Amino acid sequence: MPLITTDLLQAKSAYAGLELRALAAQQNAVTLQATVDHLSSIHADLIDSVRLQGAFTATQVATNGTLTANQAGAVSPDLTLDNFIAALGLSIALAEATMPDRSINSVSATVQSFLTFAPGPDGTTPVPGLRLYQPELGASTALATTSFDLAKTTPAPGVPAPRSLYTVLQSMQTVFADPFWGKFTSGTPPVGPAQQIVAETVKVFAAIGGWSFSYILQEASTFASLQTTLAGLISGVTPAGPVAAFTASVAALTTLVQSLAARTLHVAGDLFALASALDAATNLAEAILP
Repeated sequence: MPLITTDLLQAKSAYAGLELRALAAQQNAVTLQATVDHLSSIHADLIDSVRLQGAFTATQVATNGTLTANQAGAVSPDLTLDNFIAALGLSIALAEATMPDRSINSVSATVQSFLTFAPGPDGTTPVPGLRLYQPELGASTALATTSFDLAKTTPAPGVPAPRSLYTVLQSMQTVFADPFWGKFTSGTPPVGPAQQIVAETVKVFAAIGGWSFSYILQEASTFASLQTTLAGLISGVTPAGPVAAFTASVAALTTLVQSLAARTLHVAGDLFALASALDAATNLAEAILP
């Protein structure tokens, strides 16, 4: 089509085509601007997302560190292996103490648990411990098996075996039930310590199904207190030698009870020591009887 024409229809047609192109260009410009605006919005959202993700990652690192520390604490021992063995030995000794004519010479045990370590008393040396199984700590197939044997140490040749606590209490009941002790009383109204000792042994036997070391220690303290009162009442009784020996044995029993009460961890040997101290005081009390 010529650029210059005298034909009105041709000029009108050319102008219409140009106007269409202008409108198309304008529409394309609008579309392009909308696309640019959309891309700008996406870019801004992406920047915000990256910023939030970075902040979340920084927070999660700290959270993961805390969780790791908590998990390390979760797998710390419930109790050390030596404390577990000591507690088991004391339980066996308490069971044996309830039997007047039986003894438990050895015990074998097998425990399945996680084996972990904790700082020892010096804060450095690792001490093996047991962590009882919990599902959140891992698969049960990861449990370790620990086996050990406990055996009672036999007395040296010629040394009599110590009597069980049951037998010691029976002997105490018999000795202090003797009428000889009835004349020794204290307080108002007067009460006989020997009769109180007998009553206390009856109480201990009645609770035999629930014996624990703390209970035995409490009762030993009661016996020591009553025998201390009795020792003061018989201070002038003859023969003086047996009385002095009885008084000394009661003092030794009191000291033992106080030392054991000051500790939090007890072992089978502590129960045997209590039984022996009670037995010694009872035997010396029997020596005073006419």
